[in-house]
Amino acid sequence: MYRREQALKDLPGPKHPFLLGMMVDLVCRRDPHRYATELAEQYGPIFKFRLLIFHCVCITDPVLATQVLQSKVVDKLRFPYSFLDPFLGGENMLTGHTNEHWKAVRKAVAPAFSAGNMRCALGHIIDRSLALVEYLREKGPKTVHNMDTLLLRESMDVIGRFGFQREMNALKTLKSGEDSEDSTNVNSLLHGTHEIELRLQQINRWFRLWRKDARDGWVALGRFKSIIWKLLDHIKANPPQKGSFADLLLKAKDPKTGKQLSDELMFPEIAALFFAGIDTTGHTGTFILYLISQHPEVEKKILAELEELQLLKTAQNPKAREMTYADLSKLTYLNAVIKEGLRMYPPVAIGQLRVSYSHDITLGGQLSVPAGTVFWVPHHSIQNVSFNWDEPQKFLPERWLTPGTEYAVPEKLPLPREWYKGWDLSSPSAGKAPSIGLTEADMGNTDSRRPKRYFPFAEGPRNCVGQSLAKVSLVATMATLLQHFSFKLAEEMGGAEGVRATEQYTLVVGLANGMMMHAVPRQGDATPQLNGHAHTNGHAAHA
Repeated sequence: MYRREQALKDLPGPKHPFLLGMMVDLVCRRDPHRYATELAEQYGPIFKFRLLIFHCVCITDPVLATQVLQSKVVDKLRFPYSFLDPFLGGENMLTGHTNEHWKAVRKAVAPAFSAGNMRCALGHIIDRSLALVEYLREKGPKTVHNMDTLLLRESMDVIGRFGFQREMNALKTLKSGEDSEDSTNVNSLLHGTHEIELRLQQINRWFRLWRKDARDGWVALGRFKSIIWKLLDHIKANPPQKGSFADLLLKAKDPKTGKQLSDELMFPEIAALFFAGIDTTGHTGTFILYLISQHPEVEKKILAELEELQLLKTAQNPKAREMTYADLSKLTYLNAVIKEGLRMYPPVAIGQLRVSYSHDITLGGQLSVPAGTVFWVPHHSIQNVSFNWDEPQKFLPERWLTPGTEYAVPEKLPLPREWYKGWDLSSPSAGKAPSIGLTEADMGNTDSRRPKRYFPFAEGPRNCVGQSLAKVSLVATMATLLQHFSFKLAEEMGGAEGVRATEQYTLVVGLANGMMMHAVPRQGDATPQLNGHAHTNGHAAHA
């Protein structure tokens, strides 16, 4: 510890209590991702702090972040993720070390998210989006909906179909209101994932058995695990579609034995896919709808794009055509809106924690960091600090109409030029390794690429394996919903200030009480509008 403290003594950083370090500050903040951004603005692109016994270096410089995340000698810090093991059944692709088991499973299931499979997934996404449209239409524009919950249910249906060829009926049971086994399973999955989030946020919740909600949480987690076990039994008894996540997981080999993964090893992977996949897409879609609702000029441009592609019902085009896979890339402005939403609200906003226990690390050829020091690369900070972006606090989809926006801008890089020696920062096709690596083991690393200032789905070998599904889901779902409705923030949310006040981070960025909105049908849709806008009153219904 002394060696690490001495090595970092010249770095700036916040003052904190000797024993706990910054632990109290981070735990007490509902939005630690924004706290990290505040600290980066105050102390710059590289600063130090301590959490309990861990000496940490926070990096928001795109070049140094790229060095760390693509290094061969750093690994995921397991400590914060180990708290998920009891809920998800053990280590998995989300929480585990980058060891031989992780590599074997990742390599086995990655083809499930190929472009060919995404074409198949699109049909499921559109079908479930249209089911959500039907539900919203039946409820009418006066109804206040928690769009966060509705999008989580849509994501659950899509993942059930795409990954496991299993009907989850998350939207169907909501519509019917039946007290069925499907309804119980859906509510248990939603309650179980919510309980996991609460326990990450409230450390003492595990032991507060005198509280009914805590006891109910234990019951929900038990049901969550039971449903995952039943899902595993389902895919073993019913051969899944060739090339699907379930099919490839069943074919994965345990590197220790050379045999098929045991049930105990497959269970955590299934649990993690449901937990991470549902939350990531659902919450992100919610924030994107919110941003569009606050910027009518943006919504107008999205509609113009949909109309140009004949995907919007109008007087001139009374029957809009069905969306195809080719349309996804043609929706240039909608893609820009989604990218800007992901910039402002990256799913894993807190970012990535990395550590090397075997090697000392040299950052930018300038700073030697002893082994055992934790590197924190906070996604929200990198994507929202003023030294990486112009007007980062503003929602500006147009910035993404310029090619290469995701890459670091040489003129804006905040450190002295010697920190970037050997990096090609100007060429869009830069693919050569930098002449300076973190360690000798990284020299000539051909995986190095032009450094980015935008990576909402992480960067390096531990990036999100399912990001292609998330991107297709977001574009197709947003396009389908906006074809039929304009979404208005409900009065009870308290406007933009109210949304900001309830923003929180658990494993993904979300809202403490959901996102309450009205879905106002567009002119010509099956249900009449409320004079072009929605409003709430004492008689507004909630769904």
